Amino acid sequence: MIIKMAKWLVLILLFKLAVVMIVSQFYMDPRRDIDAREKLCKSYKPNVVFIGTSRTLFSINPAIFDSLNQQKTRSYNFGMFSLSPQSAFQVAEDLLSESPDVNTIYIELSALNYSTVALKPQQVIPDAIFRANVMAGCSNLDWNEKTASFLEGLNTTLFQMFSIAPQITSAKKALKPENDPIEGNPGLRENGYQPVASALSQTNARILDNFEATQQMMAGHPQAIPNTYYISRINALIATAKLRGGKVIFFYPNNLTKVEYQVLSQVAPFLSNQNLIRLPENPLLNEFFKPENLFDAHHLNQKGAAIFTKFLQKEACSR
Repeated sequence: MIIKMAKWLVLILLFKLAVVMIVSQFYMDPRRDIDAREKLCKSYKPNVVFIGTSRTLFSINPAIFDSLNQQKTRSYNFGMFSLSPQSAFQVAEDLLSESPDVNTIYIELSALNYSTVALKPQQVIPDAIFRANVMAGCSNLDWNEKTASFLEGLNTTLFQMFSIAPQITSAKKALKPENDPIEGNPGLRENGYQPVASALSQTNARILDNFEATQQMMAGHPQAIPNTYYISRINALIATAKLRGGKVIFFYPNNLTKVEYQVLSQVAPFLSNQNLIRLPENPLLNEFFKPENLFDAHHLNQKGAAIFTKFLQKEACSR
């Protein structure tokens, strides 16, 4: 029985691989495919790379960053939809070992809900292990919450591995593109940044929730219990970069969710100022939550990105 099930799983995987290969010939979104994104990044030949989720994609304008540095930097925005921390670490390690021109890497400090959209097949298991260890070390969550979160992630992983639904979605987008910054076709500039001109008309509940979680994150956490696994992975990457003559610095995204606060409040307080760029105090912080600087509750438009990039560049200069 087990052998029969294993054979069916192999057949399903082979079928999926065939579908992936066919669809990729007609439609490839580098915001969701790590291999495609790495090719674009390497062809740009940057010496500075920003790695993160879609918040990074829309909030950091390398042209502004380089201009403020008098063109001494050539930076690339490696922001991707649903990029997990484990995948971000792997991308950084690949760049450090394969791209000698890259001397500084900035990584978004995140802990978003589990997603496997951007995972390479060989990264599915390492990502699940990373997730399990991080959740195990999060004392802010009880056992039931940890179990539910892991099972949800496992279910998503299995679906991503065996389902062709993502490829069907890609095929639909190729045949009928949508006019949307996220669901539509990629509008990446050569430096990896995707500008969005539209803005929200008013504040909504999700913006207020993110603002509250972000403010909580910025408050002191003297009683915080360190998430030793997550912190050890960060410190290991920083040490690896140093050995290779490079530098890795983490930074807060433009906003944080309540779930991220639960995890990162046990990580960020234990990182040094030299290795972490925190968000600014008010009134500058408020700019990242104003409707005119956002195109949805989580993502900055090009006006907001200019403000965020200028702040990040100023902080980067002190490190």
